[in-house]
Amino acid sequence: MDKYSGNSPYGNRPLNSKLDEEKTPYVEVDGSSPDRSPSRGTFIRTQINERKLIWKIDLSILPILFAAYFLQFLDKVIYNYSNVMGIQKDLKLKPNDFTWGATAFFIGYAFAEIPQGFLLQRYNVSKVLGGNIFFWGIVTACTAAVQNGTQLIALRTLLGCCEAVITPALIMLTSAWYQKDESAPRFGFWYCGLGAGQIIGGLISYGAQIHAKASSFQGWRIMFICIGFINVLVAMTIWVWLPATPEEASFLSHDEKEVIAQRLHEDHSGLGAKKLRPRSIMETFLDLQTWLLCLLTILNVIPSGVITTYSAILIKNFGYTAPQAALLNMPSGVVSIICLMGSTWIITKGYQRWAAIIGALCVTLLGACLMSFAPKTNHAALLAGIYLVNAAVAPYALILATAGANYRGYTRKVAGGSIIAAAFSIANIIGPQTFQAKDAPNYYPAKVALVSTTAAAIVVAILLRFLYGYRNHRADQLGEPAMSHVEAKAVRGRTSVDFADPDYRYAY
Repeated sequence: MDKYSGNSPYGNRPLNSKLDEEKTPYVEVDGSSPDRSPSRGTFIRTQINERKLIWKIDLSILPILFAAYFLQFLDKVIYNYSNVMGIQKDLKLKPNDFTWGATAFFIGYAFAEIPQGFLLQRYNVSKVLGGNIFFWGIVTACTAAVQNGTQLIALRTLLGCCEAVITPALIMLTSAWYQKDESAPRFGFWYCGLGAGQIIGGLISYGAQIHAKASSFQGWRIMFICIGFINVLVAMTIWVWLPATPEEASFLSHDEKEVIAQRLHEDHSGLGAKKLRPRSIMETFLDLQTWLLCLLTILNVIPSGVITTYSAILIKNFGYTAPQAALLNMPSGVVSIICLMGSTWIITKGYQRWAAIIGALCVTLLGACLMSFAPKTNHAALLAGIYLVNAAVAPYALILATAGANYRGYTRKVAGGSIIAAAFSIANIIGPQTFQAKDAPNYYPAKVALVSTTAAAIVVAILLRFLYGYRNHRADQLGEPAMSHVEAKAVRGRTSVDFADPDYRYAY
């Protein structure tokens, strides 16, 4: 049952086909509310345990979202590990070819955001996600067959195009099920796939290297084939099982779907009508919060992008063997998971998101300083620095959660998520380029970049908090909905009622 084109779950009343996406769900353009049969809705909510319902959704949805993010990050982790496994030697790469392979991935990632956003707007989110995972699984497996740097860079570019879907798709899927205060820990959970990718990737790399000693087939080729095959299996699971919205969920009863719809309406959350609105895209581009979120993403992700690509080779340069470097890189994943779950747990206890972001950035800054300034003979301090820099993953998860909560309407959520994902790819283009072959083995310019960008990210996080606080304070004084200057100007030019609920406030 489609709540936007079928019958209302609250009274079986047909909904207006001109429903404005910017209104909260179930508010029509003439300002009236659909016939929800309040007594029936109240009765249903007393009969259904909402806590058990959310737990049921968690068990059905979150493991799949976790697997999707885990696999897309694992693709980048195994590229990192392939460096210590001899890919440069086997393919006779030029000094900076490996760096350009990492950069090419994110060039493809950035350029594909617009077409991927169009696909998410036009078609079922779960089907688009599953199709992309299937294709990037094939590309990952085909990487095992490359014979030179040109082929490697071409496949990495194609892989980036496929994986560009992951961030906006998971933002949409999470926003479709949970209220704002519930979404942050769920964003944190599936983003823990990043830490799991570091841990599992280390074990896979170690196993492949040990096996390769008794085989003429290089270990890194074995690794790419195995990961590609797993991607294909997960893609088929998503295609068959994962519902894009509660209305599509076969594991929910009719009454449970009603309760979810009512909860999202009360929280001013949900996705809105699935209709492309060019004006909403323009408003998203002109919104100051978009550019602060993008700038914060770039400054925060540069450190994590560097570590994702080069942590294994940095550890190996301390004097360890390649298999040892793979194992010693695994604690980075543990730090990522602890910081992610810790920061989202803090939010559930009532602390503001910006404070959790700054806390994680301070840990990242400490790690960057240890990496950059600890004596090169102090391997313990250098390792600790590499591990602590991985705290940078927590702020990005909170940025995604903030975007999911503060962009209203389907078009804005897709556009906002895609723009932030593009900023993520730009940061990952910049990060690996700070590691140049001429700077080996210490890579001091890259380490200085880690420190400076992390410090700047703290300043931007504070500015973003002031922006949200100002908008909410202004809305409280005027008794109007919190919205950007561009949105307010668009509303004043409309003849219909305002698209934003007067009680709407930004989450920060």
